[in-house]
Amino acid sequence: MKFIVFASILSSGIIKLSNAACGGPYAQCGGSGFSGEACCQDGYKCVAMNEWYSQCQAGSDAPANSAAPVNSAVGNDNNNNNNQWNNQWNNNGWNWGNGNNEAQNPWNNNGWSWEGGNNGNQDQNQWDNNGWPWGGNNGNQGPVQVNIGENNNQNQNPANDAPAPPPAQGQAPAPAPAAAAGGSGSSQNFFQNEIYANPKFIEEVDSSIAKLDGELKAKAEKVKSVPTAVWLAWDGAPGEVAQHLEAAGSKTVVFIMYMIPTRDCNANASAGGASNLQTYKGYVDSISNTIKKYPNSKVVMILEPDTLGNLVTANSENCKNVHQLHKDALSYGVNVFGSMSNVSVYLDAAHGAWLGDSTDKVAAVVKEILSNAPNGKIRGLSTNISNYQPVDSEYGYHQKLASALSAAGYPDMHFVVDTGRDGVAISSGTWCNLIGTGFGERPKGNPNPGMPLLDAYMWLKTPGEADGSSTGARADPVCAKSDSLPGAPDAGQWFHDYFVQLLKNAKPAF
Repeated sequence: MKFIVFASILSSGIIKLSNAACGGPYAQCGGSGFSGEACCQDGYKCVAMNEWYSQCQAGSDAPANSAAPVNSAVGNDNNNNNNQWNNQWNNNGWNWGNGNNEAQNPWNNNGWSWEGGNNGNQDQNQWDNNGWPWGGNNGNQGPVQVNIGENNNQNQNPANDAPAPPPAQGQAPAPAPAAAAGGSGSSQNFFQNEIYANPKFIEEVDSSIAKLDGELKAKAEKVKSVPTAVWLAWDGAPGEVAQHLEAAGSKTVVFIMYMIPTRDCNANASAGGASNLQTYKGYVDSISNTIKKYPNSKVVMILEPDTLGNLVTANSENCKNVHQLHKDALSYGVNVFGSMSNVSVYLDAAHGAWLGDSTDKVAAVVKEILSNAPNGKIRGLSTNISNYQPVDSEYGYHQKLASALSAAGYPDMHFVVDTGRDGVAISSGTWCNLIGTGFGERPKGNPNPGMPLLDAYMWLKTPGEADGSSTGARADPVCAKSDSLPGAPDAGQWFHDYFVQLLKNAKPAF
């Protein structure tokens, strides 16, 4: 009898341990080349999103420990992103947890729960919410950061539900310019519509409001309503898209795709991305397929901050070795997203202080990328993401770039400028947590009649999140400069002192 009881306890323990090893809500659970656990916890089933990516979603059609279909993305085991986030917030609103290496971060909320962290291979983050759960893993067992700080100066289309891939390397480029191809989405300025406010930013601002009082607290309350972009920067990002689209309704959602393999090749603070090109294509396909389920939504998709800048100017071996890979990835993103009628696509073009003297080279690289995206079209380019350049100087860059692109066969390009941190004109080569900056112009479509090329002011980089840190495994020497605000956490983590600086120096003021 004792043996039977012991065996029963042992069996129960084994079942629980087995179930614990399976993926939680929105975790990757299968796909071509995936090497993680091909099963989901109780109450979830493994749903194939595409050939490369399957995900644990609510439901119990299959046993908890059943094997996942072999069709989803290769796990992104990018171990460079070892940010030590360990923030536990317990709210009745939106909850954003940031998991760390070997950290146990529990949440219990009555709102949305957002799992963020940084490629911690053994993280196990439990959450129990009455709202939306947001989470995922980086090909192993831990969630990774949702919005990685950027640096380095830095409707469905019924006729084309499955855009063709770009031509193989060496194949002759399509002769027609981008304006002759692609869906109607990139022909429209979706910033003229009301813009969606990212709930993660609202929650982060709330964490700072709790530390403020008086006039600053009142001003911070006003900041919460400012729309900010949603960064798709980790391998669980495909599982987040639907929730944002549902929450946005008729508002325009601005997504920033920041998952390119060997991302941030010329620095360390935000290094990472998909493990290879096929994985990246799987992410693009999964996200686009989700957007197609919301044909009445309006989406702005900004592709891969700083990648174009590094393609033009970066001469390090790390960058030179991946130039073709990056071009192929950008072409694929344009080919897919740029063929959709409810998505307006912008390539990121760094900023004028970086590329202003290289606009002909920029145009040549853009032409190569677009020539290998025969089904896609871009609306234009984004600039100043995570940087501090004044709008006037950026618009001069836009004019030069538009002229160079027109000469290359791509006329009528439009631009979006990041105004989240450019309220104070400061001349510095430091991109990391620059001292003295302030919030700039609020997001707005067609903001200046005297700047007809400018589609919008937009807060693209989440202002208040760190660009990087001078300490830890992901330390970047630029973040240790005398004009970089000290005490910063790793890239993508909320930096309260920096938020306060931006608030105090905001122009226009709140």
